[in-house]
Amino acid sequence: MISKHASRRVDFGAAARAPLMAMQWRLLLLWILFLLLPTAVVSMPLWRALSGLLDHSVHAQAWAAQFSPLMFGDTMSALSDSAGWFNGVALLGLLLTVLLSPFLNGMVIGSGRAGRVLGFSHLLQCGIVEYGRMFRLMLWSILPYAVAAALIGVVFHAVDGIESKAVLESKVDNVSHIAIGVAVLLFVLAQAIVESGRAAFIADNGLRSATRAFGRGFMQLLRRPFSTLLCYLLISLVGYAIALALGVGRVHTTAIGVGGLVLAVLLAQLVVLVLGWVRVARLFALAEVARSLSSSRRGSGLPPAL
Repeated sequence: MISKHASRRVDFGAAARAPLMAMQWRLLLLWILFLLLPTAVVSMPLWRALSGLLDHSVHAQAWAAQFSPLMFGDTMSALSDSAGWFNGVALLGLLLTVLLSPFLNGMVIGSGRAGRVLGFSHLLQCGIVEYGRMFRLMLWSILPYAVAAALIGVVFHAVDGIESKAVLESKVDNVSHIAIGVAVLLFVLAQAIVESGRAAFIADNGLRSATRAFGRGFMQLLRRPFSTLLCYLLISLVGYAIALALGVGRVHTTAIGVGGLVLAVLLAQLVVLVLGWVRVARLFALAEVARSLSSSRRGSGLPPAL
């Protein structure tokens, strides 16, 4: 239980080192490999469908080298005729991603608790041992996201009312920008609570309850709003900027020939790697904020042998 006398200042030095501590190649490699599963579930059927539509065209080489709006429109029209199976495959991929999420988070939690770089076997063991708690915490995370979504709906409903009565277009634009800003803020607050709840497992080796972890995440945002949001936003902005740059590079990379294909795949996987690094770094940094609210000791953090 978090008490006032146990509180101390946030160790910003340790929080600043979190992005470096998150650069664990084994953890990030497993992150990429496991996320390839839902990607393959969605991409393989789509690849076969596109192959059947485009491979035998006399313009296939030109389309591969340069984007064609006409080809894109015709392809989307052809795929829309079989949208049922694609929606089913996309839903299956999303479900698999959701089910993998607690396992991936469990590996991060185990690595953070250990306070050192873990091997493949220990990471996999942590993912299995922590799966139940991470799954229950994922269910709890529905609550802040649902509240944020409801509030965002109220905000945009109010914006619709203002826009219907507005005379100046500039006023409409200003109101729309404010609404978007409020929506982003609400989403950030919701995710900060959820991520702080996960980080609570790193900060307290004795914590076993997902409900208590979720409560600690909520209280952390209330008691350490500046530190929590600073760690969350700084790491997120830097990581997403890098991922965006890599994504732009991937879009402008033509996957023709062995070299082009390898480069395109490499850039795509680097985007996934950076997004995984953002998650790990955020949790490690938020755990340092959580430690300022708790007198918990930092032990080995490894789960008992399976």
